[in-house]
Amino acid sequence: MKRMYNQQKIRATKEVYGFLWNKSQGYSTSLEKGHFSYMQETVTEPIVRGGAGIDIGCGMGQDTYLMAKNNPGVSVIALDLSDGVYKTRELVRGLNNAAAVKGSVTALPVRSEALDFAYSFGVLHHIPDPKKGLFEINRVLKKGSPVFLYLYEDHSGNILKYLTVKTAALFRKITVRIPRKILYALSFLASPFVFIVFSCPAIILSKFDKTRSIAENIPFNFGRSPFGLRSDLFDRFGAPIEYRFSKKQVYELLDNCNFHNITITKLKATAGWVAWAYKRPDKY
Repeated sequence: MKRMYNQQKIRATKEVYGFLWNKSQGYSTSLEKGHFSYMQETVTEPIVRGGAGIDIGCGMGQDTYLMAKNNPGVSVIALDLSDGVYKTRELVRGLNNAAAVKGSVTALPVRSEALDFAYSFGVLHHIPDPKKGLFEINRVLKKGSPVFLYLYEDHSGNILKYLTVKTAALFRKITVRIPRKILYALSFLASPFVFIVFSCPAIILSKFDKTRSIAENIPFNFGRSPFGLRSDLFDRFGAPIEYRFSKKQVYELLDNCNFHNITITKLKATAGWVAWAYKRPDKY
């Protein structure tokens, strides 16, 4: 029964993000300034390395494109469960060192100990068993190779964001049942309101040294235009599965999945966890 329930959730997740990527006609930022750029600015060492790596949950392929384009000597596999993988194929068509594959993080189509790095932005918290996904990532990495992750934060140390997350979780029990076209339209309409109430004050407060820390604690502080939050809102209220982690939980997840030399920090642009660690050289 649980397996059937999880399969239904996975299927719904695939459809939600397939819809979202198909609705996106372009990129909210320049191709040269996407998630990967923010991750690399946060991580204190090169993400792309060795001969081959994988971008798990590539979406429309922006991160894959940057990794492959700027590192022509490294082969990059882009993987996504949704139809976003077809947009990735279009984007990287002219790059000989990039290939897009449709598949799941819990069953990677890669032989064991084949890759020099793994990168995954915002994926493990949208699957039924994050630990199972991370074990699979560990399997395909060579001994001593790193994984780079972005995971949702539970905001347990920030009462305003914590309450926002909990309130959104309650609403999600209803919103995941709303037809995707209607939910997307509602997200579009709600975006200016969220932008005015949350993003605008955060933008103003971030300009002053004395109030910058306040701005960083405001929900949706990353909004930059009235309708720019529609995809984030659709993601927040349409995703059938959403896990959030404390810093301790991120550490335990990596440690329990046979990784060591764990580093955890925050991605200020979206207030989530950035974590990287290395596959232990010994057998697990």
